[in-house]
Amino acid sequence: MTRWTAILLTVALIGIAYTAPAQERQAQIDENFLLLMGARNAAKAGKHDTSVRRYRTLLARDSRLNDARRELGWVLIAAGKVAEAQEEFRVALHANPKDTEAWKGILEVLRKTDQKDEFLKVLDRLVELEPTRKDLRMQLALELHNRGRFAEAEKHIVVLLGE
Repeated sequence: MTRWTAILLTVALIGIAYTAPAQERQAQIDENFLLLMGARNAAKAGKHDTSVRRYRTLLARDSRLNDARRELGWVLIAAGKVAEAQEEFRVALHANPKDTEAWKGILEVLRKTDQKDEFLKVLDRLVELEPTRKDLRMQLALELHNRGRFAEAEKHIVVLLGE
């Protein structure tokens, strides 16, 4: 065997050694993508149990996927599992306290469970996180007004009117 043949053979063996783990990682990525797309598809088809199972499998593999965790929360709300949804949103907020989408999920949970005082606090927090969102500020002003908290509502109305 010539020296060049030995070098080429060595390079080929190294390539094979590194290809297997890379293919394994790629297969894992592809399966995770399929789980995510499958969970979304099942949710849109109204198959909440299937969607929840797929999201949970995905999150068991990688718990850092907060987008998937929030989506799971919304599916759980649609399935009527509000307490479980609240927990998923809280886990997402633990990872990122400024996650406005998770806060919106919490807001929906509170609305569905008629926790009015907590609802108002979360809505206020959302306005704080997204001060340019007029829809959120308007909702807060309306909630405050409906509870007779006119001075607080007025502050938000002034901002909305640009006065």
